[in-house]
Amino acid sequence: MAHSITIKLNKAANEFQAGESVGFSVRGGVQYYDHKTKQKEWTNYSAVIFAKAQGQIDFYRSALTEGAVIEIGGKSQKVDVYQGQNGATYTIELQDAWLGMVHNSNQAPMQPQQNGQQANNWQQAPQQGGFQPQQPQQPAGFNQQAYDQQQARQAQPQQAPQGNFNQPQR
Repeated sequence: MAHSITIKLNKAANEFQAGESVGFSVRGGVQYYDHKTKQKEWTNYSAVIFAKAQGQIDFYRSALTEGAVIEIGGKSQKVDVYQGQNGATYTIELQDAWLGMVHNSNQAPMQPQQNGQQANNWQQAPQQGGFQPQQPQQPAGFNQQAYDQQQARQAQPQQAPQGNFNQPQR
């Protein structure tokens, strides 16, 4: 069964080469209250996501940094046990992981680019963070007046047929 979590990265993802792809290993924890021990405890998670396209690799490098909040999921889970200086540490490893949401307050919002021009009619808002829509540009040869007239004709209500439809026809 698929499982996803939202975590804050305490350190940047560990990057490594994996054949033709680049792997990004992330680790994080989710805090919970244990009613038996009456203490706050942690569930540790780890996952590895892979990227092959250069644009995706660049995105992961810039987004999976210390302080980023991410949603990461996996098709299944595996429990790993690590023997450390303080005893055994249990970690839930998300298998066949994918990256969902990414929020990184340390960087400006990403804006789509296409051939050096802004794509999708969006531009970055100055200093507010986030995006604002631009006025869409019309294609060459577009006739705004003809378009407005067509829209007005379509918006006019159709006249109802004349006659008394409440009485039966003879």
